[in-house]
Amino acid sequence: MTTHKKIIISALWAVILTACGGSKKEVLSEFDSVLEEVELLTDSVVRKPMAYITKDSVGVIKIGMSINNVPDYAPDLYDKKLDGASEDAVTVTFSDSDGEKFIGYDFGEGKIDVINVIGKDVKVKAPKGEFGIGDKFAKVLELPGVTAKWSGYDGGGSWYWVWEGLWFAPSQDTLTETLSRRLYYSGSAPTVVDFNDDITIGFIGTGLPF
Repeated sequence: MTTHKKIIISALWAVILTACGGSKKEVLSEFDSVLEEVELLTDSVVRKPMAYITKDSVGVIKIGMSINNVPDYAPDLYDKKLDGASEDAVTVTFSDSDGEKFIGYDFGEGKIDVINVIGKDVKVKAPKGEFGIGDKFAKVLELPGVTAKWSGYDGGGSWYWVWEGLWFAPSQDTLTETLSRRLYYSGSAPTVVDFNDDITIGFIGTGLPF
């Protein structure tokens, strides 16, 4: 139950106890009726629409769209965008009142080439339920048809997992020593036994940001 609901319900309970002169059974019946209305009201007001990433988009932000056509805000998706740059690309960071949500990368052609999730409220729709950044990496490994793919760069590289055009990697903050060695060794990909329940998702994207 959210804090909003607890406050509203506590206030309503106090009002009912004060105003209702009937029996305890009548008071409880009245409270149950009011509670149902509170649930419907607060669910519609407090819960904001969830954003989802696919191989092609996050909401109105599409792979291939011109940087010049990116709107300054999109209702229920983001209310601010910040232009910037990485070592390899021009970037656009999208955020709302809760913080940064996702980044678009332009590798020099003036269009969105890759989208990476950076916030916890942009999710992936999967057969066994949605998930996102910070969730257990086991949710990636159980995806039907997910495959490990090596990406080499600057003399090194790392393993990623690819499913339905989306790329995933574990969080650097939760790697074990064993998994870290396997993750950066091109000879063979880490397997399920290399992951424990503490290892979480640290990267989700339509591709790599470089």
